[in-house]
Amino acid sequence: MNNRAFHSNLRKLVEAYIRRANQEFQSRLKAWPLDLTNNEVHEVVGALMSRQVTLATHLAACSPNWNGHAAPLFLRPMADVYVNLAWVLCDPNERAKKFIMYGLGQAKLELEHRRADMASRQPLNEELEFIEGMEAWINEQRAIFLTDVNLGSWSGLSTRKMADEAGCIDFYNYVYTPFSSCVHSTWNHIAKYNLRPCNNPLHRYHSIPAIVEAPIDPHYLHLAARYLQKTFAKFDETCSPQTKPRSALDALTRDLNSLERKVSTALKKTPHRRGKR
Repeated sequence: MNNRAFHSNLRKLVEAYIRRANQEFQSRLKAWPLDLTNNEVHEVVGALMSRQVTLATHLAACSPNWNGHAAPLFLRPMADVYVNLAWVLCDPNERAKKFIMYGLGQAKLELEHRRADMASRQPLNEELEFIEGMEAWINEQRAIFLTDVNLGSWSGLSTRKMADEAGCIDFYNYVYTPFSSCVHSTWNHIAKYNLRPCNNPLHRYHSIPAIVEAPIDPHYLHLAARYLQKTFAKFDETCSPQTKPRSALDALTRDLNSLERKVSTALKKTPHRRGKR
């Protein structure tokens, strides 16, 4: 299999996964009874699941991001979404409202920062329109003068504590924490991905800045699919929709294995050239 054929097969595989992931999400929404007495639950849980589908499919659609430089920028937020969802579903009626109130407070805080910035100058028309639109969006949900600004975490807990209470501390330890190093560009990430050894032995073996090339690795695509499926499973466990659609993860796993076999077979059939004697 030549390079062009490989990328053609990979593109079809990705397109199929994106289509199945969206279908799986929509099937769950259709099977989920709407409780108009608790709109907040439906909105928060539904939005978090939609966010997870968005992150997984956008990473899938851009194969150059399947590497240690960029993939964690998708995977770490997916860990955030999962922990938030798992914690909300432990007490959905109260925690969904808390999630919304915190977000509205953050929007109000941004609004006040922008107003303070414009107080000493003549604002642009676009800025005034943005302010008006944001204020209207907040007021549609809660009167802005009644909206509190919380400078802590939305839950009042650390993410680790939330994960512990929601029964997903292992996911926090093995996904959230490791990928945080990429998101925050801490030493344990940039030392691996943005430095290389100096070739001069007289320079005391120091490292020099570099943009380290990282080839695409479908493992990152599969991780995103696994985290999305984990999110679906948590939703199913709590909200219990009657319809369990075909797993997009299972189909992706099958397709990736099939592509790997094709590549392996093609490599075996490729004749090896003899070197010059």
